[in-house]
Amino acid sequence: MHFSKLSSLGLLLALLAAVGCSPSNQSSLGTVTGTLHIDGKPARAGINLEFDPVEKGVRGSTATTDDSGQFEAIYSLTRNGVRLGPCVVKLVPPEAVPTSRSAKRKLPFPDQYYEEIQQVDITSGYNTIELAISTSGN
Repeated sequence: MHFSKLSSLGLLLALLAAVGCSPSNQSSLGTVTGTLHIDGKPARAGINLEFDPVEKGVRGSTATTDDSGQFEAIYSLTRNGVRLGPCVVKLVPPEAVPTSRSAKRKLPFPDQYYEEIQQVDITSGYNTIELAISTSGN
């Protein structure tokens, strides 16, 4: 009796896990790669980008530039890509603490790029995005 209860519980948990991981429950994603240019040159490594869907309440994706300014968007630890549809690409502020309580944190790029670099429409399949920002904000 004890064995059958454990077997039933195991079977139930396996079914729940399978349903929770089925493709119908996962978001449709497009592969997104590209290059970030700063003042006409490829960005340095380690600049973080966010792909924020225009549709509110849905998960976005992130990307980090390599030493040639190239990036590939990541949706989760196990999935690359960005949700299909329009999204806003923006810089992610570095995690730095101001030196004093009254000092405003100095960001490495103009504030506008932390709100939006550009809006893009992600489609099924492969998407290549070229992003350009300026240290002067123009």
